Amino acid sequence: MKFAGSLSEADKEKASYEIIGVPYDGNAFKKGSREGPKAIRRASQRLETFLWHEKHELSDLQYYDCGDINLDFGQNQNLVFDTRKEKIFIGGDHSISFPLVKHFFDSGEVEKVMVIDAHADFRDVYKSKKLSNACVMRRIAELVGFENIIEIGVRSSSEEEYALIKDKVRIYDAGMVREKGVERVLEEIEKEGVREEKTYLSIDIDVLDPGIAPGVENPEPCGMSLESLIALIRGIMEQKNVVASDVVEVNPGLDNINGITSINAARIVFEQLNAKCKEQI
Repeated sequence: MKFAGSLSEADKEKASYEIIGVPYDGNAFKKGSREGPKAIRRASQRLETFLWHEKHELSDLQYYDCGDINLDFGQNQNLVFDTRKEKIFIGGDHSISFPLVKHFFDSGEVEKVMVIDAHADFRDVYKSKKLSNACVMRRIAELVGFENIIEIGVRSSSEEEYALIKDKVRIYDAGMVREKGVERVLEEIEKEGVREEKTYLSIDIDVLDPGIAPGVENPEPCGMSLESLIALIRGIMEQKNVVASDVVEVNPGLDNINGITSINAARIVFEQLNAKCKEQI
């Protein structure tokens, strides 16, 4: 099953944007997010590709669902992507972001990394794994530089993680987003950054409140509303040169019977595509 609105196999060369599934949960403690790409695709078919709030038909934007790729976390992984087409990856546990960012960073296609997440993910080791999804931002920061990381929506970390990042990483935590509002936070982010900087955007679905996104490995109370997350994504996509992004940590085995977490993840992908539509207008 393809993501809703995808071009057909016959027309895939016309695509300017690609959706790629990464069904991997080898670095998660609770397994199941490997089924995330399939669940998000299925959920996308339950949503209209005509976005009512924009009065815009998403399938008018030419994008193609390329199917899934297999990640090998060994040193010899050789990822090959069409550099002419921007990418949205759907996971999979959050550890998939590291090899993806590394590919784009090493090839000079990414300079900054922005992550929207409930958790800091800056542990050095978790459950004996240095590539755990709880360590993913530590590995990325060691690669691209701590000064090139922006974290938004964080509301959980260990004491050691906080001591490490409090003076090294730009953080707009959940309390700041709630108190200042999304618009003010976006204004502050824009003042700090350069619009042309090539940015990788990672969205961990557990940034949402577990009442509306229960299907995650580590639900964290007092999360963001879907409306706030969508507003934040729209603002970032307008402000920054987002060259690739991911939506991770959907675990359908932990979701409610209606699959609301997968539905919300599909809507987030729709919103990213919509931002690309607006760039073309």
